[in-house]
Amino acid sequence: MKIKFLGAVEEVGRSSILVKTEKEGFLLDSGVALDHSVKFPAYVSPDEFSTLIISHCHLDHVGSAPLFFIGGAKKAFLTKMTKELSRILLLDMLKIAKTYLPFETLEINRFLQYSTEVEKDKQYEISEDTLLEMKNAGHVLGASQILLKFKDKVLLYTGDMNVNRTRTVPPANTDYNENIDVLITESTYATTEHPPRNQVEKELIEESRKIIEDGGKVLIPAFGVGRAQEIITVFHANNFPYKVALDGMAKKVTEIFMNNPEELYDYKQFARAVEKTYILQSDQERRYVAQEPGVIVTPAGMLKGGPAVKYSEEIAKGKKNAIFLVSYQVEGTPGSTLLKKKVIAMGGKLVKVNAEVKQFDFSSHSGRSDYINLIKKINPKYVFFVHGSKENIEFLFNEVQNNMKDTKAIMPKINEVYEV
Repeated sequence: MKIKFLGAVEEVGRSSILVKTEKEGFLLDSGVALDHSVKFPAYVSPDEFSTLIISHCHLDHVGSAPLFFIGGAKKAFLTKMTKELSRILLLDMLKIAKTYLPFETLEINRFLQYSTEVEKDKQYEISEDTLLEMKNAGHVLGASQILLKFKDKVLLYTGDMNVNRTRTVPPANTDYNENIDVLITESTYATTEHPPRNQVEKELIEESRKIIEDGGKVLIPAFGVGRAQEIITVFHANNFPYKVALDGMAKKVTEIFMNNPEELYDYKQFARAVEKTYILQSDQERRYVAQEPGVIVTPAGMLKGGPAVKYSEEIAKGKKNAIFLVSYQVEGTPGSTLLKKKVIAMGGKLVKVNAEVKQFDFSSHSGRSDYINLIKKINPKYVFFVHGSKENIEFLFNEVQNNMKDTKAIMPKINEVYEV
């Protein structure tokens, strides 16, 4: 078996891994990096693989998949939720992209049309000598670990993973019931231990309560897929007595969540949260909530677009108000700049923010001890580290090198081929 890494090497973004046997090839994820421009994985010829397998809906894992459906089609596999959520995110990327994209709505539709939906924990014969099993990865609804069973080897690719449950997403399933030879694991937060979730929830609720009781408004920019739904559920689960409003793409995603109750960690709690949340539909409603004390949850999580940008311009002015960030902030994004310098772009200029600014760790990834425990539990012959900074990858590499003598740890390089 040969493995070639096309992206997500010492970086978070543009995940794509080519796995080849003597008979055929498989492409695991095909994402993009969305920093200041759209960056694609290293080139791979469509002739090099027959099957595309997508771990989950986030654009850094699925954003370049439509490229392989220009004038043709590939076999593709993903879960039902990943298909539904990918459609929303891919079409949104087309709409907001400030640079040329080499595909259009036609290719997105073709990709999703030709994709086969798979159920988790079931085995599918995707070629003569290969079985595919998708296992819940936590992280976001529909997210899966990709387990490939070849004649003489078993490979596990974690995708993005969270072994801890959240209010909306069940924990990753780490019952593999077989020996795994090759592990490819993400390492996003390999050097970070996340604080206890109940502690983070308590802090967010208390801080929001203080702002509102002082007559202020709270803006929570949140990723439209997953984080926004998590946050409104957190407010409801903690019996927050004040108004919580939801806007932007998060509304459509919330409908999809409601239509897939079996996917949620606690559907009844989520349904009650949605029932108690003000779902904003008109400009008149938006003007009203922007003037009254309460909480507004809306994309984009990094303030790169969506209604959050417009709301922030108003809320940033008031000293009694707050902007609470609950999503990961990529360096150089408006959210990152707000956090570090307490300024936002307004009218083409950077303007000082009078509102309180604070970040809360609602990560949907595993933490340091989770990664180490998973690798030890699996005890693979080979482990490759992707989807993390150089610092995070080196940390896990050293942990394995020093403590697991039977496992070969590898920090892959882009476009290099590894034979296992």
